[in-house]
Amino acid sequence: MKGPLALAATMSLLVVTLALMGVWWRETPSEPAPARSGAPAADPDGGESEFQDYVARGRKLGEEPASWRGTVPDGALREDERGNLIVSEDVRRRFDYFLSALGEEELNVLRGRVAAHLRGALSERAARQAWDLFERYIGYRSALRELDEHDGSVAGMRQSLEERRALRDQWFSAATREAFFGFRDRYADFALQRRALLENEQLEPAEKQARLEALEAGLPEDMREMVRASRRPSEVAEAVRQLREQGAPEARVYQYREQRLGAEAAERLGELDRRREAWRERYQAYQAQRRAIEDSGLAEEDREDAIQRLRASLFDEAEQRRVRALDRIGG
Repeated sequence: MKGPLALAATMSLLVVTLALMGVWWRETPSEPAPARSGAPAADPDGGESEFQDYVARGRKLGEEPASWRGTVPDGALREDERGNLIVSEDVRRRFDYFLSALGEEELNVLRGRVAAHLRGALSERAARQAWDLFERYIGYRSALRELDEHDGSVAGMRQSLEERRALRDQWFSAATREAFFGFRDRYADFALQRRALLENEQLEPAEKQARLEALEAGLPEDMREMVRASRRPSEVAEAVRQLREQGAPEARVYQYREQRLGAEAAERLGELDRRREAWRERYQAYQAQRRAIEDSGLAEEDREDAIQRLRASLFDEAEQRRVRALDRIGG
């Protein structure tokens, strides 16, 4: 992989890495006392009473936050044959889905929604275990905010990752840490090693490429596929650019995209191409009419009024902002 393709793939991996590591909430939740025990278990009666209180509150809540409308909660909630919660990454994803509405609703309102949701989706025992784990997760996320932000360097990001791991030791059992964060941490380790290799100016290009390939070859298959998938869009975009330079028809472009990305993605990208082409044609027509106005000999104020009316007749409000920006930089 060379040139722009390598850069695009590198940026894709770095974006994923930063997304995996940069977990911050807009509001500091109240912090329950750290739970250092093993698998989730029911707390004493006081905790049970609190859970039931939040269940009752949640069942009385009305309309959901706007950001949830038309969505399905991420993750899944499952229990074993004995009625115990099965702790998995899906559980964390379900928690994250509810906490994504922080800012739209206060934490204690979301607590009520979560409690009612858990009680409706799980048996009483598993729901109580999930609630206990949710409370730990809130505390952990709150404690994260006390950590210093990294400086963007490999060393700084590595230190940040280790600090997070140390913090998790205080809040979760080993089994929960692996279920919630194991895959993401291993991917972050890989991405940091890869970036360190890419930035190592002491390595010859051939040796650097060999080490990068060896690093990727050592990944588990599911993670290796994730890496390949992160590269695929940039690889396809580069190949499509080359096909069009060679004069390939759009049917050939669609066929190639379908082979690499699937029919749904090919349709979506084709529609995006059509919208971009329609926009280009509209903007070019606007430019021609704008130049005619500018060459009309009207007074400056009249010219500006005429151009504004032209924009309003051709574009909606959001598009007009884009047009004005393009006009300022010479479109």
